[in-house]
Amino acid sequence: MNKFKAFLKSEQMKKMIWPETQRLIAVVLSTIVYGIGVAWFLEASVVPLYTGGIPGLGQLVRDSLYVWFGLDLGPHFLGFFIIILNIPILLIGWFGVSHRFTIHSIISIVLQAFILSWLPVVNMGLTDRSDAFAAAVLGGLLIGIGGGAALRFGTSTGGLDIIAQYVSLRKGKSVGFISMIMNVAIAILGGLIVGGKMGPSGEIITGGVIASYTVIRIIVTTILTDRMHTSYHFLSVDIITAVPQALVDEILHKVYRGVTLMKVEGAYSHHEKTLIYVVISSYELHTLVGLVKSVDPNAFIVTRPVKNVFGNFKRKTIA
Repeated sequence: MNKFKAFLKSEQMKKMIWPETQRLIAVVLSTIVYGIGVAWFLEASVVPLYTGGIPGLGQLVRDSLYVWFGLDLGPHFLGFFIIILNIPILLIGWFGVSHRFTIHSIISIVLQAFILSWLPVVNMGLTDRSDAFAAAVLGGLLIGIGGGAALRFGTSTGGLDIIAQYVSLRKGKSVGFISMIMNVAIAILGGLIVGGKMGPSGEIITGGVIASYTVIRIIVTTILTDRMHTSYHFLSVDIITAVPQALVDEILHKVYRGVTLMKVEGAYSHHEKTLIYVVISSYELHTLVGLVKSVDPNAFIVTRPVKNVFGNFKRKTIA
């Protein structure tokens, strides 16, 4: 028992095993939330509503084949489509983003395929045309929470999230914005292809209605994704401390960010202290604050958002 307690408090547990466990839990829970948003809300709507990424492409292909050729591909098509189409994208993630990021994405993709094709669907009562707005908002909300939470913990729900992450690492652009651009194309194509024709729901819906409600879903998802996923939003942090050298050593060796030092004086106490200035990705803030408090509990910390960073600032992979 003592050895087990010692193991739980060990550096290996704190730095390696527990973070990986958190990521695994995050990818499973976020995928379940994402899958419920698609299966129970978007897929249940009479008005065709398209999710983003590979599942959205799968919906578009399925509906297009039904409209053009009258082919009903059955309930398992989306699951197989998601797995097959993600294979080349996973290779991009493996070589261009992170190995762990890709492994967690594989777990999410398999679970996602199971939820969308084999898990029983709960009827939420959103089966009328008048319920399309509620389905779009609630579905978009769950999809944004699921996708954003996965990215925040260094994982993803796979598909175009991996491509968005790949571009974000190199360009520093918002992941939510990149995903929105790719997903709007799916909404427009859905409206053009399925609009005005008899779809799988058995009703004829105009293209403008299909595209409009899907865009509403995209807006909600994008807002939630950007609110939850902050890896490539930046912060400047001012730390006023009486023990600068100890803090600088910790920041350099544990956060791996450069710092700037300035001498400052308290207007009331006239005590001389040091201001440490550092720019970080905002997902590093929790680590930095914990580190500062452990070294100097009396340190004064101020954070400010930073819109752009130029120069020697490394955009790290998130997993």
